[in-house]
Amino acid sequence: MSERPPTLVRHRPRGLLRLAFKLPVYLYRGPMASLLAWRCVILLTTIGRKTGLPRRTAVSAMRLDDRFIVFAGFAGVRADWYRNLLAHPEVVVRAGNQCWRATAHVVLDPAERRALMTQMAEYSRRCGPPLVVRPLLRLLHIFDYDAEIAFALAHAEELPVVELRPHSQIPCS
Repeated sequence: MSERPPTLVRHRPRGLLRLAFKLPVYLYRGPMASLLAWRCVILLTTIGRKTGLPRRTAVSAMRLDDRFIVFAGFAGVRADWYRNLLAHPEVVVRAGNQCWRATAHVVLDPAERRALMTQMAEYSRRCGPPLVVRPLLRLLHIFDYDAEIAFALAHAEELPVVELRPHSQIPCS
């Protein structure tokens, strides 16, 4: 096993796409929380590396046994939530209507990152936008989920991948 930190750098989404990615944070309540969790979206609360304040973001996740695997594919190592958890690895994970305190670990082995991303690519048919909506989003040039999965697969060894290991369940606020 060779250890090498992830290196993928991308520009952050802008405009309508940026707004679309922020929307789930505000919608992650009640029945919408369950629907988003079913589409593989979790709400991640980190501690801001500069401010020390809680920061919430919605991220795509794959559940594996007793842990969650998250991928920083849209901004890579520049993603604020990723840089926050590097500074403060204790996070709160909300999946549907369940919440846990968890510890974040960056996956350092490029081969393991590739294996996890390959697994996520297979898992992705039930994640993200519903299959019937994807062609419309692509046609309108809003978001191409399948192209993002293909990009992540092509860059899997550089892609930031984080393992979240829940250790205590807490009430959701």
